[in-house]
Amino acid sequence: MTSRPDVVNEFIHVARQHFASDLLPAEARKMAEAVFARLEVPSDDGQRLSARYPACEWLDASLTALSGDARFSDIAKALKSVEPLLGWRRRTSGVNGSQGYVERHANGFVCGPGGAESRSDVQLGITLMLPNTRYPDHSHPPQEAYVLLSPGEFRQCDGEWIDPGPGGGIYNTPNLLHAMRSRTSPFLALWCLLV
Repeated sequence: MTSRPDVVNEFIHVARQHFASDLLPAEARKMAEAVFARLEVPSDDGQRLSARYPACEWLDASLTALSGDARFSDIAKALKSVEPLLGWRRRTSGVNGSQGYVERHANGFVCGPGGAESRSDVQLGITLMLPNTRYPDHSHPPQEAYVLLSPGEFRQCDGEWIDPGPGGGIYNTPNLLHAMRSRTSPFLALWCLLV
């Protein structure tokens, strides 16, 4: 049996609570519960992503701001502890991304390919975007849920941009075209995918 670092266990525990919030759509809560049920059993293939990107330099300031909000101080602390183990990736394709978006965002994997716990059956992590950044339109086969930890907006297909507010979130069905954007402050969100 694979064991996992305590900081990964703590992040999973705290993130699970945020994905159970009534501020999320029911479909997001249901899907996230399936993700966390799988995460009850550690699994790690040992693969690690080692790159760190320019946008990661904004994480400390984002966590400092987050820790001042009683609703999110637990996730800020857990994320700060697990951050040295994160595997970072960037999206480099898609349409309608803002100019320079590749350098202005990073996705940190706690669980998932190349993450602190590298596995292929689920993904759990964060997205960090600099202010005034639009993530490109994209889709993927796994269903996905987000919990917004800072101001930001989401869009599905050609719909209106929506702001669920910090603590709120969205649910993306498989292969649904979606995007997100920050406004005048950095964007920080939790996400999970059921592969």
